[in-house]
Amino acid sequence: MYKLIALDLDGTLTDKNKNILEETKQELIKLAQKGIIIVLASGRPTAGIFKEAKELTLDKVGGYLLSFNGARVLDYKTNEVVYEQTLSSEVAHEMYDRAKAFGLSPLTYNATEIITEDIGDHWIQLESFTTKMNIKHVQDFKKEVNFDVNKVLITGEPAYVAQILDEFKAPYEGKMSIYRSDPYFIECMANGIDKAASLDVLCKKLGIKQDETIAFGDGRNDLEMLEEVNTGVAMGNAVPEAKAVANEVCQDVINDGITLWLKEHDFI
Repeated sequence: MYKLIALDLDGTLTDKNKNILEETKQELIKLAQKGIIIVLASGRPTAGIFKEAKELTLDKVGGYLLSFNGARVLDYKTNEVVYEQTLSSEVAHEMYDRAKAFGLSPLTYNATEIITEDIGDHWIQLESFTTKMNIKHVQDFKKEVNFDVNKVLITGEPAYVAQILDEFKAPYEGKMSIYRSDPYFIECMANGIDKAASLDVLCKKLGIKQDETIAFGDGRNDLEMLEEVNTGVAMGNAVPEAKAVANEVCQDVINDGITLWLKEHDFI
């Protein structure tokens, strides 16, 4: 008997226009109303998941937002922070310097906005579109970021990011979690942070066993989560690495892959 479904957002729950397909939305609402716990697990900041959480009525039926790739877990109904790991402002400044040394664009977040010096960067504009968060354009990143943050996100052209990633993160092995999510993003978080680790914390808090969990994902930042749960389902549009570690592969997001899989397995 499954008790929890964890869902990545971009490319999994939402299509290229960042919308949840209507049938998927309605079926997930029904499952939540039956008592199955819905966890939205994303690299996005917490505020960047509110739209989808609201659409799924998690404010009424309950559910959790696992944001910043797991650096923060929020009970959406009660607004209780279940789990959180942060980077100090000094580390955020160090990530800024490293990004600039590689010719990349860094950003971070306050509670409601994206903070960056590079407002014209295409990938930062895309992050604003995805999260529905406004960009706070600052002249001095370090002066503005004088508080602990959950994540520093660094953007660049995909081919270049792939080329320099190993060199970029080499000094921080065992000290920070640094990896690609989308091809144009480098995620920088506290050591040991990934979706699987945070989902494990949440499941233990809720008394849910591993064999009672399912996860859907499509990206590189979903790999650990797909391996951790009892049933990891990769989307048809997932990266090859996700398909390789998943137990099953469903249809693409545009073909309502989540709903079709749930129907095939008698959830709905």
